[in-house]
Amino acid sequence: MKQKILLWTLCMAAIAQQPLPAQQTVTLDLSRPVDPVEITLDAEKGYWTDAFGAAPLVFEHFTFSHAGGTGYWSGFIVGSNGDTEDYGSLNSTHTDGWLINQWGNMAGGGIQTGSDGSVIRDGDGKVATGKGIPYLIANEFDEFAITFDGEYEAAGVYLNNHPWPFYSNLYGDSYARALDREGDYYKVIITGQNAEAEETGSVEHVFAEYVDGALKQSRDWERVDLSSLGKVSRLSFHLTSTDAGEWGMNTPGYFCLDKLQVKTSGTDGIITLPAATAAVYPNPAADRLTVSGTSIRRVTVSDLGGRTVCRLEAEGQSRLTIPVSHWGKGVYIVRVTDGTSTSSHKIIKR
Repeated sequence: MKQKILLWTLCMAAIAQQPLPAQQTVTLDLSRPVDPVEITLDAEKGYWTDAFGAAPLVFEHFTFSHAGGTGYWSGFIVGSNGDTEDYGSLNSTHTDGWLINQWGNMAGGGIQTGSDGSVIRDGDGKVATGKGIPYLIANEFDEFAITFDGEYEAAGVYLNNHPWPFYSNLYGDSYARALDREGDYYKVIITGQNAEAEETGSVEHVFAEYVDGALKQSRDWERVDLSSLGKVSRLSFHLTSTDAGEWGMNTPGYFCLDKLQVKTSGTDGIITLPAATAAVYPNPAADRLTVSGTSIRRVTVSDLGGRTVCRLEAEGQSRLTIPVSHWGKGVYIVRVTDGTSTSSHKIIKR
């Protein structure tokens, strides 16, 4: 019997992204999937049954890159089992290995929240968790990123150690050595990009470091402050370790993520999303798209994996036509920039 996350259905007709109310904090909600509209979890292992598929994961406002094929996946998937077992280090007593057990997190489950969506903490200040509560598992095989449906002010995100690198860092495994030398580390670098595809800065979070003769690793969900990144429409992630060789990092490239937060307030230097000032049609589109508006300066089209498929510079035109017959079928985000604002539009190529 398959376990299912709460369904949320979204009409895929194209509408311009509307501004959110002032001073609103937008929080990633894994119970509200957009594409697919239903996320099914394996009843025994607690992982997304389409993990080895090719489609990205889309939740309200956020698109998580994902790729997969026979026996592999990269980017982000959903998990829920909270497994903390060691399945493959040199100290492990298990024989079935990581590949069929790569769905846990070291906190023991997803983040518990109150009725108002706030994160619950225990008496020691640690984030409360629970098995069966969904979270995201990240695996860096190819580049992986989160793309937003507009430009927001970065706020924060919760990250957690994944069991595979946790135990590998502690004991070593068949591919990676233990992080047992002074200065060793395993960390993630999060880089922001604005609507113009310009980098806004980077934030580092250390999952493991060998300091003063001991390896320090947290098992808990930890909040990472992203406010220094400013206004962003995309976050990219890169894992790095001092255990690296000719083919790159040896440390298993996994971590867990949840409760990404951005802000749309117009106070304290935080932006308010402008009202859409352009129209994009037809939708669905087969041969061409028309973009109309006031003083169009730029049109950027990206797929749900965050890859730019089209970028046009304009000189204040009121209408542009874009050939789309050569695009693959699927959903695309069209961002239209005029002299003062950027609006986002979701369209379907059939």
